[in-house]
Amino acid sequence: MGWVFTDEMRFYLHDGETLLQGMRRTQHQMVRFECQEGYCGCCKMRVTAKTGVVNMVRTPIAILEDDEILACCCCPVGTVCVTYVPKATDQHDDANLASWINLMNVSNNHT
Repeated sequence: MGWVFTDEMRFYLHDGETLLQGMRRTQHQMVRFECQEGYCGCCKMRVTAKTGVVNMVRTPIAILEDDEILACCCCPVGTVCVTYVPKATDQHDDANLASWINLMNVSNNHT
C-alpha cells in the first residue's frame, strides 16, 4: 500500500492492512488502542503529510478534526506521515489536578 512515517519509525503498510494493524505488526510502543472499531477514538492520529489518499475501511463514530484519522479505520494509499494526538484526558487530568491543588491551598489558608 505505501510507506508510513510515525513519531517512532517508518514502515511499509501491507495491502489490506489498516494503519493500526501495521503499527502493531511493527511493534510501535506508543500507539494507543482499545475497541479497534472506531468507537473510542484512542488510536486517533494527526496526518501531517500525504502523497495519496487515506481510505476509511469503516466510518468512525469518534469525533475527528479534518486532519485526524483513526488508525483502526483507515488504509492509507501512498506515503503518509502521522503523529500521535495527545490523550484528551491527560489535559483534563492536569487541569483537574491544578484546580484541586488551588482548592486545597485556599482551604489551608483559611484554617
